Amino acid sequence: MVALNPRLSVTYNNHNTWKLHVSNVQANDSGTYMCQVNTDPMKSQMGYLSVVIPPDIVDTVAEGSTAQEGGSVRLTCTATGEPPPTVMWRREHNKPIVFRHDGGRERRGK
Repeated sequence: MVALNPRLSVTYNNHNTWKLHVSNVQANDSGTYMCQVNTDPMKSQMGYLSVVIPPDIVDTVAEGSTAQEGGSVRLTCTATGEPPPTVMWRREHNKPIVFRHDGGRERRGK
């Protein structure tokens, strides 16, 4: 095995079971990995690793935001994760927010 990444290592048992170990798994470790047996003909098997990243809110709504009646305010919520998280806006006591689109149609907040 040729690896320049110190987080990768290989172990084997009786030369018939080989295991690839990835320590401190990171998002860029996602991808296709191939096990190859150098026989004639060469045999290989591929597998895909998906790295899951728990959702996190990285930019929160500012506490104590104020707006004058009749004015506007913009509240921002930026979230990260893999797969990408779904962000939902709710009001106090878990009340849904109703958005109005052009044409007067209603849509529940998400």
